[in-house]
Parts: sequence; structure tokens; C-alpha cells
Amino acid sequence: MHDEHFVDLDDFQDEDFEETGPEVVDSFGYLGEAFHRMQAQVLKLRPSQFVGFAMRMPNSETGLLEKFSFEGRRHMVAPYDSPARRVLLVAARQVEKSTLCGNLALSYSCIIPSYKTLYVSPSAMQTKTFSADRLKEPMDTSEILTAFSTGYLAKNIFEKQFVNRSKITLRYSYLTADRTRGIPAYMLILDEIQDIIYDNVPVMEQCTSHAPEALKKYVFAGTPKSLDNTIEHYRSKMSTQGEWVVPCDACGSSAGAGRYWNILGEKNIGKKYLICENCGGRLDPMHADAQWASQVTYRPDKEMFQSFRIPQLMVPWKPWSELIHQYETYPRAKFYNEVLGISFDSGMRPLSLSQVREHCSPDISMCPEDVAKYEGRSFAAPVFMGVDYGTGEHSYTAITLGTYVNMKFVIFYMHRCTGKETEPPVQLEMICDLVRRFNVAVIATDYGGGFDRNDHLVRQFGPQRVHKFQYMARCKKKVEWDGKLLRWKVHRTEVMSDIFNAIKRGVFVFPRWEEFQDPCASDMCNIFSEYSETLRMIQYMHSPDMPDDCFHSLLYCFLGSMIKIPRPDVIAPRREEQTRGPSFGSQEWSPVDQG
Repeated sequence: MHDEHFVDLDDFQDEDFEETGPEVVDSFGYLGEAFHRMQAQVLKLRPSQFVGFAMRMPNSETGLLEKFSFEGRRHMVAPYDSPARRVLLVAARQVEKSTLCGNLALSYSCIIPSYKTLYVSPSAMQTKTFSADRLKEPMDTSEILTAFSTGYLAKNIFEKQFVNRSKITLRYSYLTADRTRGIPAYMLILDEIQDIIYDNVPVMEQCTSHAPEALKKYVFAGTPKSLDNTIEHYRSKMSTQGEWVVPCDACGSSAGAGRYWNILGEKNIGKKYLICENCGGRLDPMHADAQWASQVTYRPDKEMFQSFRIPQLMVPWKPWSELIHQYETYPRAKFYNEVLGISFDSGMRPLSLSQVREHCSPDISMCPEDVAKYEGRSFAAPVFMGVDYGTGEHSYTAITLGTYVNMKFVIFYMHRCTGKETEPPVQLEMICDLVRRFNVAVIATDYGGGFDRNDHLVRQFGPQRVHKFQYMARCKKKVEWDGKLLRWKVHRTEVMSDIFNAIKRGVFVFPRWEEFQDPCASDMCNIFSEYSETLRMIQYMHSPDMPDDCFHSLLYCFLGSMIKIPRPDVIAPRREEQTRGPSFGSQEWSPVDQG
């Protein structure tokens, strides 16, 4: 006598049930030995093998159902069978990203008894669509999947249960992760992660905290947007940055020596077909030697994601004429995101990470030994300091040190205060120590956020060395001295624009990228522009959870340096002669070093 499997229908709402589905199976015993023999075979399969064995897909010509085939989809085998605990899919639109997520959820649920999967998307509509198209449809059309479930268990939209006690739970999360709290899971699938708020992800990951280590898995998938988006954060900072590389047989020998390997992107778009960016010859994205390659070495001890970027350039069902039409008519950012699966910075952000990285020098390090080398340079080339004060919550105190080396303004030290360093006495001690060590010529500080600390610095080092700068929404000049208030007034938008442009022109040189990227470069690129109807001008802003303090400390540092070394080519570029311009804070004309 087999145990009956009971379902409490009071737990479900009527609208949560599909109208159609397989007939109800009364008990586990109905399946008997046939089911257990089949499951014994299933347990030996990899996810990709199970998909080929159990899933059904319509034939493109006849419309009849046939077994799922990886022909033309060879690039999908690695994401299906990845042994990595964390998998990241950076995908263009309509490249079977959601199909993969659904097939993985079904495969693990059938292969491993009592396996629990939690699927989350940004909206209820997306979750319901996924439930209907990626779970219900395969379960209805496959006799194998039908055997793993029953009518009532399969009909619920937000919960799919299986006779082996596996379960797929579906939720949605946008502003809050509360709907996912308390749901135990072994696998967490976050779909369209580019639209999920980053701060909610750790909350959802806690659903797997009690899962067996050997069964725990995370699959994050989405289509890129800007370089500051959630998916780009995981791809650039926490993943292997995997790319599908395609060889060109026309470059190099027939044996493969010296062949050019293409990472599929805009340069591979030919008028009639996919081309080699090196020679222009035709490429086959499913070349026998095409393979996944990681740009960053996978380190499981770092909880890295094994990532895969899947552009439309490599899928067989995309007509090339349609792709060319989109290339010629889509906005550039949209084409990069939707077709190439590449993050793209729009013009709304005045500075991108790539523009900062371009001016990072591998010869400049912020390690203590290298920074100490600048202590003895202050007598030959003055050192300048910029300080932007913060509270330690969504803004931080940032300190920048810079000096001129070979006609460039070199930033050799930039630090953001966190933890115990957010306490004002600790910050003052740190600032004073740096001023003495490097014999800082000018200390340029934020007037608005540090009145108490500025007063201490003036008493310590005097008003000739400590200069306070106050941002103004409007003022007569970009930078002007207020003798009554004893501080500099700075036109915020105008001067910030000048510094952005100076960075792009190479006026500044930053430390090596590996040290400077986070948090310094990230802070500088968190700023976006927005038109103010009230002021009738562009304003620079940043999101509350994305600080920009390092940029402002850089700005103060540079303005402080101009008290000693004028740079009208940066603040007031209004002449054609490259060696003359107005001095800082005056209308007089005098020779200046244009850098």
C-alpha cells in the first residue's frame, strides 16, 4: 500500500490556478516502478542531457514537437552544465535566456529529489509569464515532465510541485525583497536582474542559507543597461567575464597557428554576414573550435560568478538583414544593450569608467611604500590636498593628494573614510598627519560639511594654507573670492563640467586601475546630469546609495592647486594662444603653463 499525497487546496487562491493542465494523478503509487526506474536513469544525467532527453520544442518548419536540440546552440551547453556555484548570464534579447532559467529549474527539480528552487523577477507580470511559458508549457508538452508532476501540483502559478517532493517557488521583487523572505531554497534564480535593486539581492540570497553546500546554486540573468547597473556590477567586479571567442581561419595557418580570435561585438558586423574584425573574412559563430574564454581567472574561494555573454550575433534564428536594420535605426545605447548584450553609458553621465581608466597609470600605486616616495618631492613640486566631508551614511569624507609631474596633475593618493574613520577626531588626526608628512602647500576643504574640522585646520595650519570652497547654484564667476566670508565661491555645475572635461582630455593622471577602480573611480562615475526646470540649467546629481565624494575631493584638490599654479585652460578656456590666459581669481592676462 502506497502512501497518499495530500494537497491542501485552502492554501491556494482560485486565480493562482491555470485553467488547463495534465490530469490529476491520485498518488505516488500510480506511477509505480516505471517512474522510479526512469528517475534512477535521470539521476545520472547532466542538466543539458536532461533537457535533450525530456524537453520538447516545436519544429521551425512543421510546427510539430520534437526533442530539444543543441544544434546551433552549442554555446548553451556550458551555462547549463557549469559546475560553478554562481552563474551569470549577460544576454541580449531573445537568446533563450529565460528558456535556460526555466529548463534549469525543471532539470534540477527532476534530477534531485526534494530540490527547492526560488525564481524571482522584478514584476508580477514577468513572473506569471515565466510560469506560463517556461514552466507550464514544457510540463504540458513533455510526457516525461508530466510524469514528475500532477494536475493540482502543476496548476498553481506561483508554486510548481513535483512528486519527488521538489518544488519551484516563483516570486517578484522590485522596491522590496519582503515577498521572498522565509522561503527556503537550494537554487536562487534572479531573472532580469538589471531591474532588481542591488540592495535587495543579499536579502534574497539568505533564502539559501540553510541549503546543503553541495546543492546550493545561484543563477543571475539579465540584459545590460548602463555601466552602473546591477548586472554590470556583478559582471565587472565579481565574475570571470566570459566571452564566446570565434577563430578566423583566414588569419594564420590552416593548422590553427596564429589564428585571430574574435570576441563578438560591433566590429564583427558586416553588411551581409558576421565578419572577422581583423581581416573582414566571414565567420561561423558555431565554428568547431569556437569556445568560451574567461577574461578573469575563476576563483571559487572568492564566490565569483562564472559569466557568459550571449549576443544576438551568435544565434542561428536571427536574420542578418533584421540585425542590420536594427544597427542602422536603433539608438546606439539600445543596440548595445538589446542586440550585443553590452552595457553602454549614455550621454546623461558626464564621465564613464572607461574614460577614467584610460588615464590610469600602471606606474602609480597607492600602496604605502609608493605613496611615501612623494614625501620628499614637496620642496621641488608642491603637494595639494582636497577634502570633501561626509556623514558616513550615504556620503563619506574623502581625501585627495595631488602634485604636478611632467606637466600632468598626478593623483597619488585618494582615500574614502569608512568604519571608525567616519568619526571627526579620527579624520582630523589623519588629515593633519598627511599635511605634515607631505608638507602640503594648500589644503582645499569643503565649506558646507565640515565647519568644526575646518576651524581646527585653520588654527593648526593658518588661513594661508587652508582654503574653504563653497558650492553655489549661481554666481557671477566660476570661482571667486569672498573677502567678507573668507571663502571661495564655486559655480557648482560650471566647475564640475570643467573638471569632467579635463579628466577626458588627460589633464589628470590617476593610480593604477586595480587600486583606483573601487571606490575612487566608481564615486567619480556615480554622477549623472539632470535638467532643473527651477534653475533652468543642468544639475549634476547622484543616487543616495551611490556616493560621489571622491570626485569632489579631487575637484577641491585641483582648485586648491590653482591658487599656486593657475590653470585658465581648464576653468576659463577663452583664447586661441596656448601659452596665455587669465590668472586664477583675476581678469589679468599672464603667461601660464597650459599642460
